Formats: sequence, structure tokens, C-alpha cells
Amino acid sequence: MTKYSTETQHGLRRPHISLRLALLSGVAAAGLLAAPATAQTNGALRVLSFNTWGDQFRNNLDAITPLFVDGGYDIIAFQELRNDTYLTGLQQRLRDAGLGEYTFSRIGDSGVLSRVAGTGATNSNGDGVAYQTTDAANGIPETVFGSVHLDYHDDSVQRLKELAGITEWAKSTNRSVVLVGDYNAADVSERGLNRASQQKLILQNYLRSGNSFYGTLLDQYAVEPAAMSQFISENTGKSLSLDDIPDALFADEMYPILDNLPVSMNKMKHDFIMLQTEAQREHFAPHTLGDGSTTWTSVEEDATNTWPSWDRGAIDHFMVSRPFGKWWTIANQDGDAYTGVLDQTDVTSSGKAYSDHELVAHDLAWIGPKLEYETTADKTELTRLVWSKEATTFDKTEGEFYLTRNNMRNDVYLGQVSDADGNPILDWLSDSEKKTLLDCTTTDARLAQAVSDYCIDDHSFISETLIKDGGTVRVDEDAALGTSAAKLRLDNGGLAISGRQMTALDREVSLEGTGGWLDIRDADATVVARKEISGSGSLEKRGDGTLMLEADNSYTGATVVSNGLLVVNGSIEKSSGVSLMQGAAIGGSGRIGSLTVGNGATLAAGNSIGALTINGDLTIDPGARFEIEVNAQGDSDVVTATGDISIGGGTAMALAAAGDYAPRTRYTVLKSGGTVAGRFDDVTSSLAFLDAALSYSTQDVSLTLERNDTAFDRVATTANRRATAAGVESLGFDNALFDKVVMLDATSADLAFDALSGEVHAATLTSLAAQGNELRDNALSQLRSYTGSEKPAFWMQSYGGQSDIDGGETSDLSRSSFGTLLGVNGMLDGEWIFGAMAGFGKDATRLDGANGKSESDFSNLGVVGGRDFGAARITGGITWTHSKIDTTRGVAFADFADTLSADYDADTTQIFAEAAYDISLGKTGLQPYANIARVSVKTGGATENGGAAALNVQGNNYDATVGELGMRANLLVLEGANPVRLSGELGWQHVFDANTPSASMAFAGGDAFTLRGTGLAEDVVKVNLSVGIDLTDSTALSVGYTGGFGDAGQSNSVAASLKVNF
Repeated sequence: MTKYSTETQHGLRRPHISLRLALLSGVAAAGLLAAPATAQTNGALRVLSFNTWGDQFRNNLDAITPLFVDGGYDIIAFQELRNDTYLTGLQQRLRDAGLGEYTFSRIGDSGVLSRVAGTGATNSNGDGVAYQTTDAANGIPETVFGSVHLDYHDDSVQRLKELAGITEWAKSTNRSVVLVGDYNAADVSERGLNRASQQKLILQNYLRSGNSFYGTLLDQYAVEPAAMSQFISENTGKSLSLDDIPDALFADEMYPILDNLPVSMNKMKHDFIMLQTEAQREHFAPHTLGDGSTTWTSVEEDATNTWPSWDRGAIDHFMVSRPFGKWWTIANQDGDAYTGVLDQTDVTSSGKAYSDHELVAHDLAWIGPKLEYETTADKTELTRLVWSKEATTFDKTEGEFYLTRNNMRNDVYLGQVSDADGNPILDWLSDSEKKTLLDCTTTDARLAQAVSDYCIDDHSFISETLIKDGGTVRVDEDAALGTSAAKLRLDNGGLAISGRQMTALDREVSLEGTGGWLDIRDADATVVARKEISGSGSLEKRGDGTLMLEADNSYTGATVVSNGLLVVNGSIEKSSGVSLMQGAAIGGSGRIGSLTVGNGATLAAGNSIGALTINGDLTIDPGARFEIEVNAQGDSDVVTATGDISIGGGTAMALAAAGDYAPRTRYTVLKSGGTVAGRFDDVTSSLAFLDAALSYSTQDVSLTLERNDTAFDRVATTANRRATAAGVESLGFDNALFDKVVMLDATSADLAFDALSGEVHAATLTSLAAQGNELRDNALSQLRSYTGSEKPAFWMQSYGGQSDIDGGETSDLSRSSFGTLLGVNGMLDGEWIFGAMAGFGKDATRLDGANGKSESDFSNLGVVGGRDFGAARITGGITWTHSKIDTTRGVAFADFADTLSADYDADTTQIFAEAAYDISLGKTGLQPYANIARVSVKTGGATENGGAAALNVQGNNYDATVGELGMRANLLVLEGANPVRLSGELGWQHVFDANTPSASMAFAGGDAFTLRGTGLAEDVVKVNLSVGIDLTDSTALSVGYTGGFGDAGQSNSVAASLKVNF
């Protein structure tokens, strides 16, 4: 941990110069010797961090030499050097051991010893950093490897200043900067998470010294602040032993206190990524001795750790600058004793520790692309990203490299997300969340800024990207390739675009050598290449997605569309020729070179309707497809070739836009500056009811559309749609509705017939019948609860509910209703009971989709009566409901839209009877029952208001017989002045002898047709639960629930009833 003077090897402070300038001018530190050897391992360097403990073995280097010989380290970063003794001594010993020629640089107490070819130098901005810029070799690009030794004081003020300068220096280069060494700052805390026993050192020192910083720490560590304050008050000025300090004052630090937050490393992680193995990762608990993560203190020197406020910690780090950190990885081999935390090997044969730090070493492997650097005449340095066989992972990835700005780092905890000074800013986090690693793929909006700050790297360092040797670079955003000024060069290589996030390739593309490919992999993706594609190579369009070329491109090689769609809105007319492979397509309104449309390929000019110009010949092979978009205004796609047009067969397909077409419309779709030879094998149309025909001349091909003999109802898929189709077709040409439908394809026409259907008028019949069922159930319930009295009993009941019925081939029906009934029950001659009622309510019916809705206001009248025959009771009645109905439906298909409404009256009558038998079981009563009803609905006729889709609806009838069997039960649960009863009912309802609800209607000027509606559910299990209470001798209140459940749907309703006897 100790810091020494920051002098160079000559004892003079070196003025600060930028790292970029040092690299460009070749400045080297004075200890640099002869040209070093190359790295030993292809694609990886073995790097060691060694705090010398103040040159502890300066007089006995032989004792520590075996580690360096056996470890075979390429680069060694030293800290706490007093002079060059370690550097020169180990340099000689490693040379003698046959490990190559090592060179070194040093500033102050930091030094680098390396056998990798490169240039050494030093930095003094912020703190002294000795470093070497290695030459590019074995797939590893030029890289800056530096040794760091930060300030050791308790507070972080000086460390933060040093880091600010070091970061500024590191940012002055576009090379990867790997800073290795003693940061005197741990990862999850600043000074290590302190054990309770270690916290005693702070209190022991504070009582003697009064150190204000220690006083602050004690306030934060105290388990009981009052007890801590009292102990300090009683012992200030005393020299206590640790045993004199009560254990209960402290607890192990499981998360850093405010003044032990890891602000130093927090600050550094803004611009650097920490490389570490999982074994090295610190946990949120104090370290145990030799846990494989601790780097200070070493196991052998742990007993000497009596530094207040510091405990064991991982303070020796490998930090790599962004954006390059994501391309370095630790490649240590399992079981290698010379990599990782060397707590088993960094001791001499006599057992003495090399240092009070554990040494740390890693095999650092470069897994990124090759990077090349070039200096222009104006001293501007350019960085070229090259993906080729020279990249270390080219063969391992089958030649594909994912180039992304997302570094996917795993070294930042949410509690470490901080401001520029390392102070955590996500103060809303829970304690457990603070200990959670930042997920660079999270979609949590609360963490969006953190992901942007820590995970998304800046790729503006890329001056250009070169892809060679059959390799592919895959991206999912344009910014991964750098700014828009960064060119993309393809030399037997390609760019693949994955996902749909990237919509533009906003950079120049150069096709060199044999050229390359652009691969749009997602079938739903469209990528626009906005800038020029140049060069002498060929361009291949790959992938199932769409590539749009907007620029005037100048490349002269061939163009091959292997998959997906190529849209040319600019120009590729200088291309030597365009070929479409099976499954590929070309479109656009630009200019291209000679075109060959192969078997299974598609030519489709325009972006909708448009013109494509071919500077040369057009060849259409057998099995090819020519798609032609047309509209009713006489416009169509047209392909014009300056040369000859050769048609070897294939299919021409007419795709018609919606509109009012003349019965016979002619379009010129192919034009030749030379001659037209050959014919298409087949001509088809996307339209269900119009046929396409082609005519040929010596220089053009024309398309004609004419009505075929396909009946409208042949494309309809349900009975109601077929009926509607017949009604529309009866209108004939020159009718606005007919003319819209006749231009549709089969699928669109089928959907149009569904939209045009007036099925809501048939479905309304079902809702009216359901109203009758509810009215009957309420009437019987009220009469059943009447126990007989000389005085009439007046009652009021409100109810409401919702039901859904599965329509099968017809539309599903959803219905809601609510109403209020007023009635009176009484007794005649002591034997007969009777009742009368009146009511009102609202009902709403909605069909699924946009097939319409109806709303009704209704009023009710009814009479009921019955008589007991011992325990048996026979009841019956008749009801009448009058409804005023308003319907609304919307029609939309293609470019046709209409809103339609109608209003009419309806009457619902029913007659019903029930037989029941009472069984008394003490406080419980049972009642088996059976009832039957005949419901009849009759609606008046109406004419819809609206446009061409308006219907004339005839008056319609619907009749159904409804029967029900079941069991009722009631229980007296509370006696006294206000008795309470629970009641229940379970029944099976069956609808029989019912005709299908149907409505007859016609479009204005057309034939009548009949539509079926969704009828009442045939079989339903009914459940009723209610609770009633007698409020007074003459007043009772009840509330209840009724549900109906069946294969065709369900219903749910609630009711509340108040009865008063006079």
C-alpha cells in the first residue's frame, strides 16, 4: 500500500504529455533496452501485478526469481519500487533463464517489465504510470499496458484526483489501455468491508488521536450510537487494549457504510472495465483469510494488519479502458498455479511472502477484431477495424463477429452506479438491489440511464471497417460501425444486420476485390443504405429482410439478390448486371443494370405503384414471377428496359388497389427500347372477381382486367357471409358498394361480407328473449316468497347482470342489462295467491368485432297467480315487454367506410307455469320444482340511416320454449326479531322447440337475404344464492346472485329486493 516518490529513473519529474502524442512521437522511457521478443501465446499475454513491498527482496532477488521463470510472464507491472533494482535484476535473470529479452520503463515507484515488442514511456498526469505500448502481433492490436499505484490514505480525495488525471491521459489515445496494479481501493468497498474486530482498531486509535475521520466512521459503524457515544465520552484520551473495547459496540460490515463506499473504483468504472474471475469477485461480507479474492494483506502478513479503517480487500486490479474492455477476456487455465490470485505460489522456498500483497496474474486474451492505425499527412490518426483471418477468434466463430456497443460488462453493482466523483446516485434502491449486478440487457426504464452510461460504448474511434477473408461482421445498430463518416469496406466479406432496430446504414460502402454482401436477416426488417456504394467489386444481397438503396451508387461489379427483397430507389445502373436467385425479389423506382429474373424470383417495380428503369436487357426465366400493381385511376407498375426484353415463361400477377375500376381497364406494364420476345405461361390476379389478361406487341406488354364468373358467395366462409355476398352481388355494376367489393381479393372480400352483415338485428332477438327469462324468474321469485296474508305485500326489486354466448359460426354475443320492478302480492279467498307487477330498464347487446351493437329501453307488465295443494304449489303467469331499440354498426374494408344506425320497436310476450313441492326439515326447507315457458318476440321493420351499406330490415319473429328442473333450499340461520335466511337454487335449463333467430333484410336496390343470429344457450346450469333479513314485522330486504353456466357461455347477475306489507 505504501507510496514512494514519483521520480523517473533519472530522479527528475517528467512533464505530462498526452498518451496520444507519446505514441505518435515514439517517446520511450530511459530503461528501454534492445528489441524485445514477441508474446509467447497466440492471442493472449500473461500479465502479472507485483507490489514489491518497498523492494523487500532487493538484496536477494534469487529467492523470488523462480516464480517469474516458472510463470513465464510476458508483462510484469511493479508497484512500490524504490529504484531499478528489481527491474534490472529480474531482467538479467529472466534473460539467463531463456525467457527472452525484457525491457522496462519506470516512473517513481511504478514500473513495467516486458518481453513484448513495443515502446516504453511514462505518464505523470494524475499519478505516475509507467507503461509500454506493445506492437501489434499474433492478432493482438497495439495496446498500452501500464502499472498503477494510487494513494494509500484513508480518505479517497487524493485517489480521485489521481484517477481523474490518469483517465484523461488514457482517453488521449484510441488504443486499448490496460492498467494493472495496486489501486489502494477495493471493489465493493473503499477500504475493505471491516470485521467487527477490525473496527475496534478505529475506536482504539480515535480515543488516543481524536482523528475526525475516524470519529465519522465510528458514528456510522456503531450498532448502538448512544452506547458508542457514552463509551467514547468515558474513555477519550486513554490507551486501551482491544480487549478493553466491548465486542457489542460493533458488527461485521456487510455493506459499505457511507464513508467506505467504493468511490475510487466507482469513478474508474465510468471509463474502464474491471477484468476478474468469479473466484476473485468480492462478496458483500468481510473477507476470510486466503479466500482466493483478497489481495491485501497476503496470508503470511495478515497478522500485521493493524491499520485502522482498513481490512482485507481486493485492491490489486486489472482495468481496461472502454470501449476496448469488452474485447479482452481472462483466459486462465484451470489448475494453473501461476494465474489468478497467487496466494499459494507467491512465497519463497523458506515460506516468506514476496509481498504484503498477494500477487495477481492473468492470461489476457484479445477476442476482438484486428485494429490498424494510420497517420495522415496532417498528423490525424485513423483507426481501422479489420475482421479477417488475422483476428484471434476468426476460426472459432466460423468467421462471424458480433460488433456491438453494448459491452455486457458484469463488474458494476447497482449500488455502484454513481456520479462523476463515484458517489452512488440510485438512492431509491433496496439493500438487496444494491448488491445486484447491472444487467446490460435490462428493459427496466428506471435503469435506462445506467445502461447508457456504463454498458453502451462510444465507437466513434472507428475510422473505417474492413471485412475480408469470407468473414461477416454482425450488427444490430448503425452506430456500432462508428460515426456516419466511418466507411465500410467489403473485400470478400459482408455485413449482417440482425433484428429490426437498425433501419438505416448511414455510411459509404466500398466493394473491393471480389466485393461483399449485405445480409438483412430478419424477414420483417427494412434497412435503407443512404450513401454511395462504390468500387469494382460485386454486391450480394442476402437475408430474408429488405435492403433499400437510395443513393446513386457507382460500383461496377455484378449485383446478386440471393434472398429477400432489394429495393432500388437510387441507381445501380453501373453494375455489370443484376441477377435474382430463387426466392429473391427486386423492386423500387430507380435505375439498374441488365436484369435476369431467375426461377422462383420476383420482379415487382415501384415501392407501391412505380417505374423501374433497366439500363440494358431484361430476361425473365421460366418459373419467375412478375408482380404488377394497378389502381382504378389507370396507373400501374411499369418496367422499362433500354435493351431487349426476353420472357421465357413464368407468371404475371396483377395486384389491384381498391378503387372504382372500369369494367375493362388496360395498362402498359413492360416497355422495351429493343424488342419483346416470348410470353408468360400464366396470368393471375389478386382480385377474386376480375381476371387479368396480357397482350403483347413488339415493344411492350399490356395488362387488361375484366369481370370473371366467380360468384361473390363462393369466397365467403360462413352462412351469414354467403347470404350477405348474394345480397351485394345482386346490386350489380355501377353500384358504389358492388364496385368496391368486386375489386377485392378473396380474403378481403370474405372479411368485407362479415363487416357488411346486419347480423346485429338477428342477435337482438336473442337479447329480447333473454329479457323475458329474467322477468319470469323475478316474478316467480317474488310470488314464491309471499307467505300469504290478509294484507297485500308491496315489493320493489332492482337487478342487473351480464352474459356471454358463444355464437359458433355466428358472432359471439355479449349482453348487459339492468332494471327495476314494482309489484304487489295478495291472497284471494284464503286459497289463491296473486300478483301484479310493472317495471322498466335498459339492455345492451354487442357482437364481437365490429359487427354492431344494439341498445334498448324497455317497460314491463305482468300478472301471476297460484294455489297451494298441501305441500304442493302450482303457479303461473303472463308477461309483456315493450322495447324501443337503437342499433349501430360500422363497416370498413379496403378504402370503404360507413356508419349505420336504425331504431324500431319490439314486443316480447310469454306465458309460463311452475309446479313445486315443499319439504320441511326443521329450520331447513327443500323444494324440488319444474317450470316451463313459451317466449315470443316480434320486432318491427326499419331502414338504416347511413350510406351505400344501409339495410332495409323487415319485421322478424323469434319463438322459444324454455324448461327448467331443479332444487331449491332455504335455511333459517338467525332467529329473533330480525330473522335471517339463506336461500339457494340449483337447476338445469333447457331450450327446445326454438326456431333460430333470424332477420331478413336487403341493401337498397338489391335482393333480400336472411341472416341468422346467436340464439339462447341450449343447456345451462343455473345457480342462485341469496340472503334475506326481516327488518321489521312488515319489511324485508334480500340480496342475491344468479349465475348461468354452459358450453355456449355464461351469465352473472345480482338483485336486491325490498318488501313492505300494509
